[in-house]
Amino acid sequence: MEELQLKYVEIVFDKQAPQNSGTEINISSKIDSQVGNLEYKFIVGRGGIWNTIQEFSENNECVWKPKIEGEYMVMVQAREKSGKKPLDYLAKEDYSIVDQESINTMHEEVSIEKAVNQGEIKLDYSEIVGCEEKTLVRMKKEDYSESKIDFKNGITNSEDNVLFLEVKELPKDEEENLVDNEEFKESKTELVDDVVLGENDNIVPKIELEDSFEIEQSLIKDVVIDKTEVVVGEQCFIEVLPKNENGCLYRFYIKRYKDWDIVRDYDANNILKYTAIEAGEKEFLIECKKMESTESFDDYRTIKIMVKNIRKIEITNFKCLNKSLIVGENFEFEVETNIEPEQQGKEIILLYKFYKIYKDGKSVCIQDYSTKSYVYYKEMESGSYRILCLVKSMLSNKEYDDRAVLIYNVKPYKNIKINSFVASLNSPQTTETELKFTSEVQGGNSLLYRYKVKGPIEVDTGFIGEGQFTWKPMDAGEYEIILYVKDINYSGEYEATKKIAFTIEKKGSRPVKILDVVIDKEKKIIIGEPVNIMVKGDGGTRLEYAFIVKRNNKNLEKIDYGKSNWINYIPKEVGEYEVEIMIRDRYSDKHYDTNAIVYLKAMEYLPGEIDYIILPYKETYLIGDTIEFECIIQNTQSVLVKYETKINGHLVEETNFSKNKKLRFIPKIAGKYTIEVYAKNIKCKGEYDSKKQISLNISEAAPVIETKIITNKLEGNINEEFTFEAISRGGKDVCYEFYLMENNEWKKVQEYSRKHHYSFIPFAPGKYKILALAKSYYKKVSYEDYDEIVFYVKGLKN
Repeated sequence: MEELQLKYVEIVFDKQAPQNSGTEINISSKIDSQVGNLEYKFIVGRGGIWNTIQEFSENNECVWKPKIEGEYMVMVQAREKSGKKPLDYLAKEDYSIVDQESINTMHEEVSIEKAVNQGEIKLDYSEIVGCEEKTLVRMKKEDYSESKIDFKNGITNSEDNVLFLEVKELPKDEEENLVDNEEFKESKTELVDDVVLGENDNIVPKIELEDSFEIEQSLIKDVVIDKTEVVVGEQCFIEVLPKNENGCLYRFYIKRYKDWDIVRDYDANNILKYTAIEAGEKEFLIECKKMESTESFDDYRTIKIMVKNIRKIEITNFKCLNKSLIVGENFEFEVETNIEPEQQGKEIILLYKFYKIYKDGKSVCIQDYSTKSYVYYKEMESGSYRILCLVKSMLSNKEYDDRAVLIYNVKPYKNIKINSFVASLNSPQTTETELKFTSEVQGGNSLLYRYKVKGPIEVDTGFIGEGQFTWKPMDAGEYEIILYVKDINYSGEYEATKKIAFTIEKKGSRPVKILDVVIDKEKKIIIGEPVNIMVKGDGGTRLEYAFIVKRNNKNLEKIDYGKSNWINYIPKEVGEYEVEIMIRDRYSDKHYDTNAIVYLKAMEYLPGEIDYIILPYKETYLIGDTIEFECIIQNTQSVLVKYETKINGHLVEETNFSKNKKLRFIPKIAGKYTIEVYAKNIKCKGEYDSKKQISLNISEAAPVIETKIITNKLEGNINEEFTFEAISRGGKDVCYEFYLMENNEWKKVQEYSRKHHYSFIPFAPGKYKILALAKSYYKKVSYEDYDEIVFYVKGLKN
C-alpha cells in the first residue's frame, strides 16, 4: 500500500526473536503521538496462511502464543475511527519461532560475537586489502590523492564485524571492455585473505567478487528522503526503495565525528524517521541484505542531510484584538514572532514581557516574562498610550532578543451608531393615521435625539431626550423622516443620523372582493407533494392576503397578512383539508374584509383514472382481424392495468395487472366481444381504482358475392388444356371448390381450398360444364356464392 508507506508505525515485542514455541509474546503498536482515535488489528502469517489474533479495537496491544516453530510475519493494521479509508496505517515485522535446541545454539553464537566485539578493532583498508587493477570495484584516484574519499578507515561494526568501503560503479564502456577481457573473466579477486583481527583470533570473513559486480547485484534501487534540509527539532523520513520488496532487511547508521553509530539494527522496515537534535551536516549509512543472507550486508548506500539552526527571533506582528478601545473594558494585545506556534515549546521556548507606557513617559510592567504571547488589562482613563513587548528565548543570556512598541488611543465611550430606525406601520399609509417612530442606538453615555420631517408639511423637534417620536400626517405625499443622535457632551451638530422614506396616501373607496381561486392540482393532491393555491382579489387601496390551513378543525399552518396572493402547502397526512383565504385593505381596521374557503383531499397516491380507450375505427370486425386498442391514463408510469375479455357474456381470458397500456388480440369466433379494462395505482390496496369497457361485434366474414369463372377459351379440341379461374368479391380468406359435368354427370374435381383456378384436358368431344362454389374460410356453410359456365370440345379432324 503505497499510500501508507510514509506513515510511521512501529511494532514492539517484549521478547527478542527467536523464541521457543509456546512462549507468550506481548505485541504492541506505536504510532506518531500526534495521531489519535485509532483502531488496531493484529495478524500473523506463516507459509502464506494468515490468522487474525485480534480484530479492530482501541487496544494497541495483544498477546500471541505460537504453537508451531517457523518464520512468521507479524502485521499491524490501524485506521481512524471516523475516517473513510478501510486502512490508514500498516506495519510488518518478521519473527522467528524455533525449538529449545535452536535457542541454545543462538545463545552460543551471541556469546562468541560478544567476545569479538569486546576488542577495539580498527583496521586500515590499505593494510588488509591488496587491490588489483582488474578489480571492478575501484577507487577514484583523483579523489584519493586529495583525501576527498573516506574509505571508512578502521570502521568495524560492533555487532557484525563489517568493513565499509566507499565504492564507485565503473562507466558502462569501461565495464564492457573489462568484461570482454578473457583474462578478467577467468580471474577472481580476493579482497580479504586470512587477516587476524586481534588477540581473540577472530577472522574477518573473506569477500569474493565473481565475474559480475557486487554493485550490479545490488538490492537497493534508491534512497529517498522527504527533506534534504531540516531545522533542529524537525523530523524527516529516510526511505529505502529496494529492487525487490520481498525478504530484505535494513540497518541504519549515523556518522558522529569519525565513527559510525548504529541508529537501528536489522529489521524489515525500510523507513527511518530521524529527528534532528543538533546543527550540521548529518551522514547516514544504510545497509541492506536478504533475509536468508549470511553476509553482514549485501548492499549499502550513504545519504546526507543538512541540519540548520533555528533562525533569529524577531517580532513580526504586534496587534490589539479589540475592535474598539473604550474606558472600563478589558484590552487584549497579542504578539507574533517569526517562530511558528507549532515550533514553540518543541524547538525553542519563547518568553514575553509587557510594559504600559503613559503619555508623560511613565511605565508600568503589566506582565513579567512568561510563555504567554498575549496580555489583558483594563484601562479606566481615556487618552493616548503605548505598550512595549520584550521577547527572548528561555536560554538567551540577553535582556531581550527583540522588542516592539504599539501606540493606541482609549476613547471615553463607544462610537454612537444607530442600529435601527423604524415606524410602527409600514409605508405607505393613509392620511390621519398615527405613526410612531422608534430607534435602537448603541454607544455614547447620555444621548440626545432630534426628529425632522421633510415633505408637504415639515416638523422639527430639536434635540430631546426621548427616543420615540409620534407623527399624524394630514396631507398625502412623499415624506422623509430624519433622526439625528449625539452624546450630551459632544459639541458638534450630531454624531450619527438615519432617515426613512414614507408615502402617505388617501383611503380607497372600492369594496374588497375575491374574484377567483386557482388550485394547480385540481383539488386532488398527494401527501408529500406541494399544492399551490392562488387568489385573485379586487378593490381597496392596497390589498393584503392571509391564509390558514386546517384539518379536523385544527390549525396546521398560518400565514399572516402580506403582499403575496398565493401559498404553497405540502400535506403530510391523508384526509380532508380546509384552506381559509382572507383579504383586507392594508389600512382596514377589520380582521378581514372578505374571505373564502377551499376544500382539498390529500391522498397517498393519485388513483389510476382511465380517460379514454382508443380503438381504430372500422365498420365491421371479422374473424382473424387483428384488433388493437390503447388506454389513455394520466400518471402512466404509476398505473397498472388489467384486461378481461368476454364473448357473448362469458369470460374467456383475464390478464394480470401490468404496466402494459395496449391490448392486441385476434378473434377466432364470431360473437359479441366485451373488453373490460381495470386500472389502479401501484400503491392501491383495493381491487382497482377505475374501470371502463368496450364492446365489439365480430362477424365470421363479409358475404361472398359476384363470383365469376374466367376461362382461357370456351371451345377447343381434345387433348388441349382448358384453364378456369374463379374470382369473387367480399368474404374472408375465400376458398373455392370446382365440379365438372362430363357426359351429363357431375363430379367433384377440386375440393375447397385457397386455390382459385383449375386446369382440365378433355379426351373426348362433347359438351362440358364447370361449377365453382365459393365461401369464406371461417363460414360453416356449403357455399355462399357460385358460378357456372359451358364449354365445348371438338373431335380430331380426319
